[in-house]
Amino acid sequence: MGLLQSASRLLFGIDVLFLLLLGFSFLYIEPGTGPFVVATLTLVPIGLTLVGSLVVLYTGWEPFD
Repeated sequence: MGLLQSASRLLFGIDVLFLLLLGFSFLYIEPGTGPFVVATLTLVPIGLTLVGSLVVLYTGWEPFD
C-alpha cells in the first residue's frame, strides 16, 4: 500500500468523523440562522474530500509509481 492510499484512508476517517459531528450539530442549530448556513456550506468541502478519497481508494491510483 502506497503513501497516497494511506493518506486517503486517513482522510476518509477524518471526513466520516466530521460528518458525524456535523450531523450531531444539526440537531441543535436553528434553520435560517448564520450557524446553519455555515454548517450547510461546510458540507461541500467535506463531501468533495470524501468522494476524492473514495475514488483514490477504489481505483488504487498511485501517481508516483
